[in-house]
Order: sequence, then C-alpha cells, then structure tokens
Amino acid sequence: MKGWVLLTIKYDPVTASLLEGRLKEDNIPVVMKREAAGSIYSLTTGPLAEIEIYVPHSKLKEARMLLDKIEGDNNC
Repeated sequence: MKGWVLLTIKYDPVTASLLEGRLKEDNIPVVMKREAAGSIYSLTTGPLAEIEIYVPHSKLKEARMLLDKIEGDNNC
C-alpha cells in the first residue's frame, strides 16, 4: 500500500467502523486491514483482533487531528 500510513489500531469492529465512517465523512480516504482469523472467531484481544486503519500520507495530519478530537470527546 504505497503512499498509505498507519493511523491507528483498534480492537472493536464497531469502533473501527465508526471511525472509518467519520474519516470518510471528512473526505479522508481510509483502508481497514484485519486478520481473517480475527473476524471468523470474533476475537477482541491480541494480535489477531487488531484492525489496522490506514490513510494516505497526504491526509495523515488531518486524520490525526480528527482522531485526537474524537478520542478526546470520548474521554470526557
């Protein structure tokens, strides 16, 4: 995936999906990558449960700012 960089890793598919939607809403392309075994067995911990979220390098700063805002709102 040339030109794409890892933004974050999530373990909850719902959280990852919501983040994906929010990034797309802000016109930030996103790719989610997950191990097939994690999906099949509904794993929620460990490396097989990881959902990697990638964005284009050119959008990384914007995506990080959005992620920080979202995670900050959730920690209130």
